[in-house]
Amino acid sequence: MAIEGLNTRDGIGLTLFVAPGRQDEAAAFYRAVFGATSPRHWINPRSGAVTGIDIAIGRATFTVSGANPKRDADPALPGPCTPDAAGRGSTILQLCVNDVDATAARAVEAGAILRTEPQDAGWGDRVATIIDPFGHIWALATIQQELSTEEFNARGNIQLVEAA
Repeated sequence: MAIEGLNTRDGIGLTLFVAPGRQDEAAAFYRAVFGATSPRHWINPRSGAVTGIDIAIGRATFTVSGANPKRDADPALPGPCTPDAAGRGSTILQLCVNDVDATAARAVEAGAILRTEPQDAGWGDRVATIIDPFGHIWALATIQQELSTEEFNARGNIQLVEAA
């Protein structure tokens, strides 16, 4: 059974896991920093607790959900909130924003860690990375210049090659 309005039929369903009970806090962070909206909440009918919050940033949608504490506690099956031995996760979320500097500053004010200072990249974007208060890494970019593949490659960047 599909639920009308969820985009997983045409794309990939993304869930950002946070520690149990921090869903509201995470959704508030994404609304304050990225201008996200929260069109829908997932409620446990027995307890009334919010188990997940759908988030929309531009055309991208995802769900913020509390991790299963039993799974996170099992060393044989570490959960999504269990970092590797070096404290890292395996995913970086990329987001285009109108103003990297202002967005990074808002994120830090709201509790994020600045991972990479805002800077101009060789491919024409202004970029920065943050780690949100829930451990997710966000690569932020403001497109300053649209480049053709040839222009991009001529700047000495990693080379883009059209798939055959």
